Amino acid sequence: MKSFLLVVATFFPLVHPDLLTKINKDKIPEENAVSEKEAEWRLKAIRKLWSERQSMGRTPLIRFSPRGLPNSDIFLKNETATKTRTLKHRFVWALVLWAITEGKVTSNTSAVYDSTSGNTGASEAYMCSLIGVPYVAVVADNLETEKVRQIESFGGKIMKVPVSDRNKRAKEEAKKTGGFYINQFGNAERAEEYHESGSFHYESTNVFHEILAQFEEDKLQKAKVPDYFVHSAGTGGTISSVGRYIVRYGMPTRVVLADSQYSLFYDYVINNRFTNQSGAGIWTPPGIAGIGYGYDIEPVWYGDTTSLVRHVVNEAMKMPDVATVAALHELNGRGLNVGPSTALNYLVSLYQAYKQRHSSISKRLTIVTIACDPGDFYRSTYLNSTWVDASLGKSGGMKSVKCWREVIVNAMDKGSDFLGQGLTKCYGNFQSSL
Repeated sequence: MKSFLLVVATFFPLVHPDLLTKINKDKIPEENAVSEKEAEWRLKAIRKLWSERQSMGRTPLIRFSPRGLPNSDIFLKNETATKTRTLKHRFVWALVLWAITEGKVTSNTSAVYDSTSGNTGASEAYMCSLIGVPYVAVVADNLETEKVRQIESFGGKIMKVPVSDRNKRAKEEAKKTGGFYINQFGNAERAEEYHESGSFHYESTNVFHEILAQFEEDKLQKAKVPDYFVHSAGTGGTISSVGRYIVRYGMPTRVVLADSQYSLFYDYVINNRFTNQSGAGIWTPPGIAGIGYGYDIEPVWYGDTTSLVRHVVNEAMKMPDVATVAALHELNGRGLNVGPSTALNYLVSLYQAYKQRHSSISKRLTIVTIACDPGDFYRSTYLNSTWVDASLGKSGGMKSVKCWREVIVNAMDKGSDFLGQGLTKCYGNFQSSL
């Protein structure tokens, strides 16, 4: 027994009784845990965020019905209609609200730091400016100029580093300066509660909740619950938030992960791989901006480097990067101002519609996906022919994009198998890369 107490005392030193606050007639223990000044700042900051939420309204749903698949409707939830023009606007609202509520961000926080590929950074800069806290975006040294300008336009500061060092440097700089590393990858789940606050005055920011509300209000929309929700993963926060919502309420909607060619997420979801090894030697730049995983020097660690919850995803599908770029060019050519992650979402949605074209579904097939950010952010890269030839040369550059674009258009107009045709017909060896 004595030896046990000795061990306990070694690891847990005994507390001196004088450290305990005592009750006595001269001084009753009663103090503020949060100073009045800090409480006032927090209240004002949170009220500003709720005012922002009320001004958000609902982003539009765009129905896209391919002529060659007449029994299918693909809906694009247009998140480019937010103030920061990306789907991250609602997510970052919830993330910053969580950080303030739990005291992670206070009036004394020197700055909020995060590792970002651009879209989250722009929304974080906006929300931090709203509450009066400085923001620093740690970005890849080759980030699109358009995205850098977007972050800076909302008051954010830029710190450029090699892409594989972003998370590490954001964490280090926050610690060094007395700031807070908000970590969109690890803390998305913590913000989940703030996504759903009921259907009264403070309406939910969960994007699927909003989709259901819009379907319910549309008298011409017969299907009130989508058959499929298709989305790519960057942090993994959006698809996981939607997946939890669907599972929690017992909905029949199937959640499909759309993944890029060299990303690790497909194998993480399907086979639980890459949880103890990085994508070094596998990831091939440029990838698809803002989504996928493999560029980081760390493995796929849930709650640290990703917020993607494997168990709320029903299916996963990969697409060749060059096919995604081809879809990007086609969608923008049709007047849809969307970025490459949206093009990937659309391609996987189109293939789902193709697979189900002869199914016994009695009603129209309803697929919902997200328009993540505008094509305007990619005029100098993915929508620039010179850049495509230089960056996707191994996949055939613009010649391959043209080929893929033709088979995609054929699928939209005639309901054909664009993936099978593209993999056979278009330039590139896909036997071992997919």
